Amino acid sequence: MNNVLVNPSFVDDFRQAAPYIQYLRGKTLVLAISSQILLRGKLDTLASDIQLLASLGVRLVLVHGIRHYLNQMISDAGGALSYHAGWRITDESTLRLVKQACGLVRCDWEALLSAGPAHMPNRSSRHLKVAGGNFLLAKPLGVLDGVDMGYTGRVRKVDTDAICRRLDEGCLVLVSPLGHSLSGKSFNLGLDEAAQALAVALKAEKLIFLGEKDGVLDEAGRVVSQLTAAEVDDCLVRVPQSAETARMLKAAVYALENGVNRAHILSGFDDGSLIHELFTRQGRGTALAQSAFMRIRAADTRDIGDIIHLITPLEQSGVLLPRSREYLETHIREFWVLEHDAHVCGCVALKLFTEQQAGELACLVVSPDIQEGGYGELLLEHVITQARQHSIKNLFALSTSTGSWFDERGFQAASLADLPPDRQVQYRQNQRQSKIYVRRLSQ
Repeated sequence: MNNVLVNPSFVDDFRQAAPYIQYLRGKTLVLAISSQILLRGKLDTLASDIQLLASLGVRLVLVHGIRHYLNQMISDAGGALSYHAGWRITDESTLRLVKQACGLVRCDWEALLSAGPAHMPNRSSRHLKVAGGNFLLAKPLGVLDGVDMGYTGRVRKVDTDAICRRLDEGCLVLVSPLGHSLSGKSFNLGLDEAAQALAVALKAEKLIFLGEKDGVLDEAGRVVSQLTAAEVDDCLVRVPQSAETARMLKAAVYALENGVNRAHILSGFDDGSLIHELFTRQGRGTALAQSAFMRIRAADTRDIGDIIHLITPLEQSGVLLPRSREYLETHIREFWVLEHDAHVCGCVALKLFTEQQAGELACLVVSPDIQEGGYGELLLEHVITQARQHSIKNLFALSTSTGSWFDERGFQAASLADLPPDRQVQYRQNQRQSKIYVRRLSQ
């Protein structure tokens, strides 16, 4: 028998990535890519990673920027940059340059995305199809404060049916920041507005911005790994961000408040940042979650009635172990509730086994009318944060019917021996034969 050396790091990384691969398959992602990334020679590696995403069954809509290309073209032509109220003024000569910049960038993208995937064993396999078209209906921005903005426009409508047909055919949809009107005119659009409009119209799972910065920065210059939409305004006041990051944040908040599940801001200069953000637990940039009207807080005895209302149907169906009102009164400090617009619509519990540096995630329930909003993941992330604050290294969960949910979120199958001794006794006593899942937590 040949002795084959196995890289344990690779195995762990692959196991970690597998649930995310499964989760993202068939989902729509809108990628908004700054033109600065393209000018600095990062297009080759980024295109390779995008091809990899497409090969995994992710539905991709790519929106490219032209700002830096356009600035260089205007400078080379001896012109001057004209702005008003943060908007570029687009006259006829500038519009011609906008069209040239869009054509140049599109050609570069199409060429690289047509190449055989670099990491595929069979390089002769069919290349990725790239689809384009007049997907964005635009309208003029008009006159602002007495200034005619010319051919600067806003997104009026997204042709979602046409885009979805291309996605259904297995195409990557490539969109330039250029819209057209019913009268046959063209308008210069902002990358951020085009991206947010596409993400909202397509009900995208994620809106991802690849820019110059590593993400949103805190006072110490460190990347903020997570933000809620409600925290963005305060963040911008406390810590001035770059103009590009500020635009991305505003677009991300708009998308989140209009149905997009997640938004991400990360560096396009950092090789592999897109893959790292999507397929690892730690991520690489800043992830933003909905919604401005949601909060997770510690439960108190006044919440017991709402918790019972949430868990009773699942107890009756056998999904959850029954918990009496007396039990909840005794253990209420282990619970957190998800409150949306002053209404309790979810709950979760964390039981600590401090001696073994272990914790049990239990009773994670979200109201049926918001189960598609990603709130279960928010409750999970909250529990993980709480567990880390208590120096918990292993977070485990028991389930008879929702194992796939835990599989998709970084948990791994475990055995009875992985549970703390006290919990092993309880497991044998209830005789439910639940499957055991464990997620290792990094501090």
